[in-house]
Amino acid sequence: METQDEPLDVLIIGAGASGMVAGIRAARLGRRAAIVERSSSPGRKLLASGGQRCNLSNTLETDQFMERVGRDGRFMGPALEGLGGPKLREFFHEIGVETVVHDGFRVWPETRKSSTVLAGLVGELARLEVPVFTGCEVLETRFEGGLFEAQHAEGTHRARELIIATGGLALPKSGASGGGYRFAEGFGHKITARHPAGVPVVTAEDWPARCTAHTIGKAHLQVAIKKHAKVARTGDLIFTKNGLRGPVVLDISRELSPLLDRYGEVPLVLNLCRGKTQEDWQGIFKEWRAGAKRSVQDALTEHLPLELAEVMCELSEVASDLTVQGLKGEARDTLARTLARTPITITGHTGYDGAFITRGGARLKDVRPETMESKLQPGLYLCGEVLDLDGPCGGFNLQWAFASGYLAGTGASAAQGVPQ
Repeated sequence: METQDEPLDVLIIGAGASGMVAGIRAARLGRRAAIVERSSSPGRKLLASGGQRCNLSNTLETDQFMERVGRDGRFMGPALEGLGGPKLREFFHEIGVETVVHDGFRVWPETRKSSTVLAGLVGELARLEVPVFTGCEVLETRFEGGLFEAQHAEGTHRARELIIATGGLALPKSGASGGGYRFAEGFGHKITARHPAGVPVVTAEDWPARCTAHTIGKAHLQVAIKKHAKVARTGDLIFTKNGLRGPVVLDISRELSPLLDRYGEVPLVLNLCRGKTQEDWQGIFKEWRAGAKRSVQDALTEHLPLELAEVMCELSEVASDLTVQGLKGEARDTLARTLARTPITITGHTGYDGAFITRGGARLKDVRPETMESKLQPGLYLCGEVLDLDGPCGGFNLQWAFASGYLAGTGASAAQGVPQ
């Protein structure tokens, strides 16, 4: 692969979700586009998403969607207007990928296979004759003589417009390297601190290893640091041999990763009993005492798996054979407090290898949300995970990748006189 004689209209670095959609959009608008990808095949991270089932988006209205993302969610507005919600489903319908909603919220491919989504995108790129150069790692980017140049081992690609769609650092086995941050920095962009997000966490306590057989629905997790007490999430929790995972953990890990860097460890309190308060438990204990004679641990199994019931008694220093009639005074109050606010200490996470998203990236203030074009380098566009914008679990991040890639493809094409 040598330096091409005629420059491309649009060159896209990265053949992930955002890069492939950017290429499709540019080609549909009549632009001569190409994609370069360092991995041996396109869309490897896409294949792994949603447990290989690919939660594409969700059914929230745009305002609700942006609100759930958080403080910077409004930045997504123009991208979601172009390819959010129903428009994304129509886009996939057009390329032969039918979508379904089974729970009233999450949008999936009808096949529940991410391979179906990837095949649809790759097929559309082929139909539009957009070349995807795999195994092509860009080493350097620059702007010279009115053109962008992307140098790789076998030559140089030149283009009038450049889209950085490289993704972040999460899931490196899928090809993520963080190279896009370096390219963006080369054009003057500042990169914020990056952290693994959507990642399982490690605990100081070893008792979660005893409870790995169980998933706890509607578990509530809250940071037990006064100034960060607003950091809380509710959802399904799964115990692991060295910590916690599950949707609620993947969501709150967006906040925990930066706090771990700051504090070294982060105390949490858990409510594993569907929101029951200390007062609720005091009422339950009263009912127990009026009933048949049995152990506190046995009574707790009405509300918790046996292994968790054992843990709650141990944390409260309640003897396993203590009867419900004997649960009084300080022991009763301690158990009620432990059940309502179970303490646990987060000491780390599984790193980028276990993460699904990167928190941090190119500063949003340097990018135009209407087009994804850099404010610092005309003709340069950034989209997807390379930007400092991420969302919770539930289709938020893939929706952002698709929509921002679509908008970048639109912007890069419109910059050359192609009508939107």
